[in-house]
Amino acid sequence: MNLSKNLFSLTVATLGLLALPSAARAFSLSAVDNDYDFNALNPNLSFVAEGRFGNNARNGDYELDIHGVDTSNPTRTQDQANFTWTNGLLTEFSLTFDALTRAVTYIVGGQTLNATANSNPINDIFIRTRAATADTSILLSNLFLNGVDLLGSSLADNADDGVEYLRISGVSDSFTLTGTSLMSWTDSNMPRNSRLAYQIKVGSADGGAEAVPEPVSILGLALGGSGLAMMRRKRNLQKS
Repeated sequence: MNLSKNLFSLTVATLGLLALPSAARAFSLSAVDNDYDFNALNPNLSFVAEGRFGNNARNGDYELDIHGVDTSNPTRTQDQANFTWTNGLLTEFSLTFDALTRAVTYIVGGQTLNATANSNPINDIFIRTRAATADTSILLSNLFLNGVDLLGSSLADNADDGVEYLRISGVSDSFTLTGTSLMSWTDSNMPRNSRLAYQIKVGSADGGAEAVPEPVSILGLALGGSGLAMMRRKRNLQKS
């Protein structure tokens, strides 16, 4: 029964993607297993938008930032803000990049941050999720790029290795990425200091797909995009 449901879901996702115009199909999704594999791609970043668990008290330890613009000091923030996350609540975000002005606008739950990206080329968006405290998890989902449903998500929980990446390749111009974040924790294991966080890393890296996929590749993209969260869940169950 479960197999039939999974096959039906993948078929629906595939048919929906095939119906999209060719410009929408230029994006492709893939998974990067961990930070080691990410670094092996030789990333060259233009900026990073972050949502993190600071101290969740709006009194100094920020939860939102844009960093990575200064290549000599990648951790330096260009803009930051306090924000209070709510346990188990979907929080909407949007990230807009203007290729002409290099302006970056990052909005989370009505809080707006602004920055100017450096001159590094942009071909990839890496969505990294991290849950490094017991009984915590973070999910970025409902992802749309320029209004196109990406059919993918990034989920990390402490039951696995604590880090997951979703790679979006084929980005070559201005874009708007929207979605929702969902952080969960227990009162006895409150995360601190970025131990529950996500980063949206924008730039370029080795091995990216830039061409519009052929029909067979489109099928693989749809299956992969829809199945990423499913496969990670199955892997977590097998480990437990």
